[in-house]
Formats: sequence, C-alpha cells, structure tokens
Amino acid sequence: MEVESRIESIVVYARGARVRRVATVPVPVPSRIRFTGLPAGVTADTVRSEVDGPAVVHAVRVGQDVVGEVDREQAPQVRAAHRHVALAEAEAERLGRALDQLAAAPLVADDPSEDPPAPWAAVVAARRQLIAMRAEREVALREQLGAARRELDDAQRAYDIALEHDLRAGSARGAKLHEARTVIELELVAGAGPETAVTIRVDYDVRAARWAPSYVARLDGDNVKLELRAIVAQDSGEDWLGVAMQLSTAEPTRFAELPELAAQKIGRRQHEPVKKGFRAAPTGAEELYRDYDAAFPRRLVGRADAGRAPTAPEPELDGVAKDQVWDEESSNAMHPKASFKTPAPSPGMMISAPMSKSRGGGVASALGGVLAAPAGAIAGAAQAFARRDSRDAGGGGEMKKRAYAAPKPQLDRLEGGVEHGVAPVPRLDYGLLVMAAPTERERGHLVPAPRHAGRAPTTVIEHLQLPQGHANAWDHVYDYAFATDGAVDVKSDAAWHSIALTAKTGSAKLRHVAVPREQADVFRVATIANPLDGPLLPGPIDVYDRGQFLITSAVDFTPPGGSLELGLGVDAQVKIARNVEYHEEATGMLRGGLRLVHALAIDVENLGPRAIEVEVRERVPVADDNDDDIEVVLGKVDPAWERWTPDPSAPKDERLRGGYRWKLALSPAHKKTVRATYEIKIAGKHELVGGNRREP
Repeated sequence: MEVESRIESIVVYARGARVRRVATVPVPVPSRIRFTGLPAGVTADTVRSEVDGPAVVHAVRVGQDVVGEVDREQAPQVRAAHRHVALAEAEAERLGRALDQLAAAPLVADDPSEDPPAPWAAVVAARRQLIAMRAEREVALREQLGAARRELDDAQRAYDIALEHDLRAGSARGAKLHEARTVIELELVAGAGPETAVTIRVDYDVRAARWAPSYVARLDGDNVKLELRAIVAQDSGEDWLGVAMQLSTAEPTRFAELPELAAQKIGRRQHEPVKKGFRAAPTGAEELYRDYDAAFPRRLVGRADAGRAPTAPEPELDGVAKDQVWDEESSNAMHPKASFKTPAPSPGMMISAPMSKSRGGGVASALGGVLAAPAGAIAGAAQAFARRDSRDAGGGGEMKKRAYAAPKPQLDRLEGGVEHGVAPVPRLDYGLLVMAAPTERERGHLVPAPRHAGRAPTTVIEHLQLPQGHANAWDHVYDYAFATDGAVDVKSDAAWHSIALTAKTGSAKLRHVAVPREQADVFRVATIANPLDGPLLPGPIDVYDRGQFLITSAVDFTPPGGSLELGLGVDAQVKIARNVEYHEEATGMLRGGLRLVHALAIDVENLGPRAIEVEVRERVPVADDNDDDIEVVLGKVDPAWERWTPDPSAPKDERLRGGYRWKLALSPAHKKTVRATYEIKIAGKHELVGGNRREP
C-alpha cells in the first residue's frame, strides 16, 4: 500500500539535513506500506521509523523505483498567465478569420429575381456604399487585430516571466518517466489495541543542505530586540514548504571517539591505561584461507614483494612455483573446481598478460586455454596479450606491470602514522576500515578503505559560495540547535534563502569612545547582552536605531550569558577637540637638567538631543624601567582620570602602558573640558629621539 506523506520537520546540520516525514495509515493496518517519490539523495543507512499506534515495524527496506510521469502543479500566477495567453490567441484567431471572410466576400452578385434591372446610377451608388462599408469594416478589424496581437505578445511575455520565476523558485517536482526515486518500504505487524489509525514517521538524511547565521539588532534606548536569522540552501530534490526547522551546528557523520576516564588514586603510582576496543588478528589466520587457495586458483604472476619475508607459508598449487600466485580478478569466470595442469615455466618466461575487468569471462576463458597449452604457445599468447594491451593503451610498447604489483601494506596507517600524504585512520573508526581481500598481503586484517569508496559525489551545495560576511565553520566545544518560532519555506534550487528563526528582547548599553590623540572623531559603541539560550555564532549583523538603519557589523562567537560589543560608527552630533601647550625649563642648581612640560586640554561637546556617556582615552609616555636618565611625572589632572589597559586576554592586542581615560556624562547641548599635565625630566645635554615635544 502506497501512502501519502508530508514533511513534518527538518534539522539542517553544518553539512546535510535530516528530514522527518509523517503519514497516517487507516485501519485495518496493511502488512506493507511504501513511502514513494522521495528524492534520490536519501542516504539509505540513515533511515529510521517510528510508529504511533497499535502496530510494530518488522523490517525496513530502502530502494530505488521508477514511477510514471507526474507533472508538478503549476503556481497560480503561471496558470493565470497561461489562461490569458489562451484567450488572447483565441481573440486574434477570431479577428483573423473575420478579415479572411471579409476579403472573400464578393462586391457584385447575380440578381436571382426576374425584375427589370435598376437604373445604372442607383447600382453605382449602391456599390460605392458597399465598398465604403467594407473598407470601414476592414479598417476596424485590422485595428482590433493589431491590438489583439499586441495583447497576445504581452501575455506571452508575462507567461514566460511567470514560468521562469516558477522554475527558479524550486526544483521539486514529480518524478518523470524512467526517472528513479527513493522508495522506503515498511513491513508492519498489527498489535492488540483499539481500532484506530496508525501514524508513521520516517526520518532520513540528505547531504545537499547548508546554513549560516545572520542577525538584526533593533536599538531603542537601553533596550534591544535581537533577531536571529539564517540563510539556508538546499538541493535535495524536494521543496521544504511550511515545515518546522532546526539549524544545528553538529556534524552527524563525523567520527568521534568517546574518551576513557581512568581512575585516579592519590599516593599510588598510576599505570598506563590499556586501550580497549581493539584486538589484533588471531594467530594462524592464514589457515582460514587454505581452503580458499585450494578452491579458487588465481592467475600466475610474479610476486612483486619476493624480496620481503612472507607473512605466512605460501600454499603450493599443482605445478606452480611458490614465488608465484594466482590473481583472483582474472579467474572469477572460471569454475571454482577447475584444475589446471601446467608445466613449470622456463627461465625468463613470464605470464603477465594484462587483464582488465572490462574483458570479463572471455579473457578468463582465453587464459584457461593458454594455461593448457605447451610452453611455446603460452609465451606466444603472452606476447599477443602484451601487444593488444599496448595498442589499447595508445602504443606504449611496454606491459602494464603496475597492474600486478602487490598492494603496499597499509598497516602502518592504522598505527596513526601518515604515509604519502594519507591522513591517519583511527583503529576504532570501523566505518573507514574494510577487510583486506584474500589476494592481498594484509588479508586477515582491517585496512583503510579506498579513498573513493563509500563517498558520495560532490554536490552543488558544497561549492556554493557564501554571501559576504557569512560563515558556517565554527570552532566550538559543544553543539547547539536553533529552532524556528514558526513554519518556514525553503525551495530546492541550490540558492541561498533568508529565513527568520526567532527574536528576543534584551538590554543594551550605549556609550561613546574617543581617542583624540589619534583621530578627532567620537565613536558610538553598543554593548548587548546575549538574550538567547544558546551562543551567538560568527556572522553579519544589521543594526537599526529607532527604526533607522545604521551599519552592518560583525558578530564574534559569544557564549550564552555573554555580552557583545558592536561599533556603530562615528557620531556626528558629538564634537571633540584636543589642544596641547608645550615649553621647556632648565632645572637644577647648575641648570644641568631639562624639564619638558606638556599641558593637554580636550573639549567635548554634545550637540544631540539625548544625554550621553563619553569615554576619552589618552596616553602618557612611559620611561624604560632600566633607564634612570629619564623621568616622567604626572602633574595636575582635572577631572581625575583612571588607568586603562586593553583586555590582556584579547587576541592580537598588546598590553598598553601609560593608558588613562576620562568617563564623562554630557547632557544635551552641553560642553566639558578636561585637562592634564605631565613633565619629562632629562639631562640638559640629551634630547629625546624624534624631538622633545611628544605631542602633535
């Protein structure tokens, strides 16, 4: 029984998404139901099912199926535009037929009556009147036909535009004829209980989805409304319309090994904890392959690693040297119980004709005939195979010896080392390990899977460029999922869509910061407390002040309960000016010293309608601790200031010495002046590098 399902919820991860579909099955519950029409990108081993009702899922099967052609329902604007085109075409066709009938109508017709002919003047007048009426009618029809054709052109253009918009809106559609879609089949066992409908939910993963966060801050005095938004892109093959969505920072397909916590004993020597979960191959594992070697002979090739010690004694086949083995790849078409009697090869003879999988059983049969032939025929067949393979390869002249080289051992990769640029594979990452083939040297051991094995093809989403300022690679110590407050729509078009997640109200503190020694501007800074239950991830933020857009800034990683500082740019309503007075004085009884006096005066004026807080930062020169010839003395400071140093834990910020700051409160249309004096004492015969005057 095929059931109709709908998407109930979506969880979008850093890479990929998990889709939950729900369907209702009426009573009596069938023994087998099918979810059809699912996108082809469903990862089969991630399918999970859940039943709400008197039934139990006995088995789950995931496969591909081909369904009949089902057209996707067109959007209302497309249907309206198509109807307008049809009406315009019908009107233009009607007017065209009327013109054709008018052109075919004769002006003179035979008089069927027996009455005497009318006077010639009356006949001419009637014909003139008829010609005038025909001309007038033709002009009117041609004008109407021209207007109808213009309307048809406009309707056709409108239809093309509506159709283009509909096609760009999403790629979700019904499966076309001979197009494979994923089918999930569930076997149900009805249980004892009331005869009610059964609700079945099916979860599956798709890879073609990504997301990145963005924010909007709306300031209103000391309050702020922080809106969490996101851009989402998906190309799963189905539109996500009206679904609840969660955006998670997790990567569900990433391997992670749980740490082992060892017991700690105070006062006793601790032994190195033993790694659990890994067991070496059992002793005598080669004995497991003795029957295989006897039943499945392999093609005779020269062992590439003859110089190395074998891992186990090589089984001796009928008439085959010990330093040679059979290749299973070319003997798949042979009967497993076939016995080949061949004389010992003469010195210098090598049966190493290249065999590819594409040649199939025909090559294997040919090889069987060669093995049953005399030595001369074997050598000739080998040369023939070599010549044919050289032609297939484009005429290289030498045989493909690399096809017979024994695979290089990969056991050292399991030890955590890196060989030829291959990343180490953990021993317990069984998802990336496979059992070595019986023909390989490492048979009986787990080896890393080929780099192409089990890897899905690259999707368009993985290479989709993020908009400027966005990021979806987060360095964090835990994962978090952000849920939407309502249902959202995301089309399957491999393009970015902006959606709103949630909005929270919090507190904000506005202040002004100025460094007049460097720049005569006053900057506004907003400190916003994180109102969300989760962290703020890096991303762009649009800042509005009382409904007016201010600036687009950037958000750094902010934990829950932390605060975020945003620079809001220069405030043109706050003016600042810095003036410096400088003079030199001789000191000492013998006037051998020199005192460099610097007097600072900074004027700050608030021209805005609201009271503000201004932080004025200043710096005083600092003498070297090991230099006794220079002394810096602070003079009078009005009003008092305080020491200021940047956060020493902030990255890429050096600790500032000699920093001070004033904190001023300015009412509207108010001005304040702050003053400070300091002196630099040096010997009279010395001069400071760059000049004794330290202020511009």
